[in-house]
Amino acid sequence: MSQAYISARCKQILYMIIDSDDFVTLSQITEELHLSKRSIYYEICKINDWLSEQEIEEIEIVRGKGIKLDEIKKSRIEMAMKEENSLDNYVFSPMERIYFIICYIIKSRKPVSVDCMADSLRVSRNTIFNDLRVVVKQLQDYDLSLKYESKKGYLIKGDCVRIRALFILYYNLLRPISEGNILKGLADEFDEREVDRKNLEKLEEIEARLNNSYVDGTLMSLSMLIPLMEDNNSELYFSDLRKEELEATQEFKLVEEYFPKLCEDEKIYLCLHLLGSRVSMNSVEIFNNESSQTNYEIAKALVAEFEKFACVIFDDREELERSLYFHLNTSMYRFRYGIQVGNPMLEDISREYPELFDLTKIVSHYLEQQIGLPISDGEVAYLTLHFGAHLKKEKPKTEKVRVLIVCSNGISAGNMIKHEVLKILPNIEIVGVISSKEAVNVQKICDIVISTFKMKCLVPVIVVHPILTDVDRKIILNHSMFRNLSGKVDLEQLFSRIKKFVPVENHQALKAEMENYFENNCAEIVPMLEKKKPGLLNMLYLQNISVEDEQFTWEKAIKKAGAPLVEADSITPEYLGKIISQLRYYGPYMFITKDVVLAHVKADEEVNEMGITMSVFRKSVVFSDFYKAKVVMVMAVKDQEKHLKILKDIMTLFSVEGNADKMIEFDTPAEVLEFLSESLEME
Repeated sequence: MSQAYISARCKQILYMIIDSDDFVTLSQITEELHLSKRSIYYEICKINDWLSEQEIEEIEIVRGKGIKLDEIKKSRIEMAMKEENSLDNYVFSPMERIYFIICYIIKSRKPVSVDCMADSLRVSRNTIFNDLRVVVKQLQDYDLSLKYESKKGYLIKGDCVRIRALFILYYNLLRPISEGNILKGLADEFDEREVDRKNLEKLEEIEARLNNSYVDGTLMSLSMLIPLMEDNNSELYFSDLRKEELEATQEFKLVEEYFPKLCEDEKIYLCLHLLGSRVSMNSVEIFNNESSQTNYEIAKALVAEFEKFACVIFDDREELERSLYFHLNTSMYRFRYGIQVGNPMLEDISREYPELFDLTKIVSHYLEQQIGLPISDGEVAYLTLHFGAHLKKEKPKTEKVRVLIVCSNGISAGNMIKHEVLKILPNIEIVGVISSKEAVNVQKICDIVISTFKMKCLVPVIVVHPILTDVDRKIILNHSMFRNLSGKVDLEQLFSRIKKFVPVENHQALKAEMENYFENNCAEIVPMLEKKKPGLLNMLYLQNISVEDEQFTWEKAIKKAGAPLVEADSITPEYLGKIISQLRYYGPYMFITKDVVLAHVKADEEVNEMGITMSVFRKSVVFSDFYKAKVVMVMAVKDQEKHLKILKDIMTLFSVEGNADKMIEFDTPAEVLEFLSESLEME
């Protein structure tokens, strides 16, 4: 066994280098992993210690360029890391130990001793005892308990559906760090591992016959639970179970065929997971007409709610409604029967799109009301991808490079990648978004592939994360096929303008130097990557705030609140007229709380630039018998994303009950602005 240990962070750095066909700069590693350059040098020293143990040549940092490996060295390092990904070498973090212990106990189907846990994790008994205290608290969140049987060990007690849901959740949280190999330790005996393997093969055959794709890790986790299902020691209960509907599905028929030993309840349980874990499916509808209609109405309502709260109007509204409808056809099974699939992209989505995620979370309250159940953050993240993929983007204007998106994380994630790529490269053509299984002979339809995994292809492939990072964006922009599409720098044009000032004999040297410069300074020449979005306090100027003592009709209140935007030429007077017309036709739908109106409409021609105003009315403005406003804001939007941070701030401000009442006590706009600053804690 190797004496030098390679940490998870070292592996992240190595995979960044392996996945790149070009030099990886220290700046790229810094941005991706949020490390200082000093820390990176330290990690590279550890990597080289480990490489020496593996009898692999150490990696070198080329000054001014970074790190680049040849294919032979990449292959040797990948092979060595795969060998390291075993239970004997991996060092678990404290939280990973908790997840492993819970999964280990559930998988064992018998009491597990402290010694067994300590041996499996290679830690002391005292460490395990401390971990078990945390395990107890984790289980309490799921109404489960940890029980000790004298001289035997620990068991997890409670509703078996919740126990299994916890296994699937924590298994999938562990899976990314181990690539599956570490978790083989959950099955101690060889025979047990062989059973899990055969069950997995059966589930994969079902997947192929259904022409479906499932959330990553679902089939593996289910294969490990099947022995528990075969024991038939659990009492399963599903409320509002449509048994006849489920038994008519192709999923149920295939479960019966491949797992005949399961009792009927367990067959239903397995069928529900297959139905609720799909990321893509064939065209056969599995819901009855009533269910389908209900899901479609919910999808339409969710889009309407998002438009209301996000101050946007979707140009492709029907397409978004359809995508949400198909998503709900799957997710309703999860909601209704408490199926836990997790979302491996949750952390990335909430980090990369915080405002969009928070707005989607607000909109999801409508869905919670419809189904009578809370919606997890993982499910909110899936919905975020759907909404984000349909936000307005610039239309391409020039000759296009054909790009194919291949994503193993579902079509919604693939569409989000499409959306992000078009933001930085509007002059390309996205020819399609497909799954890994559909990626056959793709060279016939595209010039380049952007994929979330490594794949062999006759056209260039750029490998990115399922949720694009700034490093991913820079890698895409710096690819030779896109380098001159950014609209910022055309190297040939620039060279043709400069060369006339340089002797002919120096032309080649000049061009080489320019190419080298642009190659190593892409961050300065590519379009600006995502800037920090402005918040409410960045856009709500003092002159755009008013405090009114008079009684206003709602029409005059809208005009009063919007007047500063008209005066500043941010909007035309017709914009306010459109708002009033919409409110007359549809009623007071622009209320975001019982006291606050956020007035806006889609009006590209009447909006010159983004802006927002706020008017505080000491005498409530009557919009109807049931709707009276103390605060009226008017927002003008040109871009469907730049204002999302403003909306998040507004929701944060007025989510605190009584804030509108506090504002009507102020005498001046300055006092209002000071209150907003204190409430939002501006940095």
